[in-house]
Amino acid sequence: MQRHRRRRETQRSSATSSSGFTLIEVMVSLVFLMVTSMALLQGLELAFRHYSLAQNRWKATVELWNRIEELRATHSPRGEPFQIIPDSRPLYRTLLTDPRLGEHSGWEVLNSEK
Repeated sequence: MQRHRRRRETQRSSATSSSGFTLIEVMVSLVFLMVTSMALLQGLELAFRHYSLAQNRWKATVELWNRIEELRATHSPRGEPFQIIPDSRPLYRTLLTDPRLGEHSGWEVLNSEK
């Protein structure tokens, strides 16, 4: 009889321990889910910040390019002339900068006499 009773107790204890999740397992999985979600949100925020920065630089570059084309079309050359190839037309140098592009924002425009 004692053997029979022990078998039932072990069957009951093994049946109850294997069904469902424990509170600890649920809490650990929730913490893991929260940490993963936070990392994903931080990555998205960083991606959006870099996209915004790249978009601002692109706009500034397009504006500078338009200014360069305007300089070439309308302004007469100024400054000291220099020649890249001997016996060619002299070129004149103009430097354009834009603070939105950071420290490497200098664009050198070479213009020749018309």
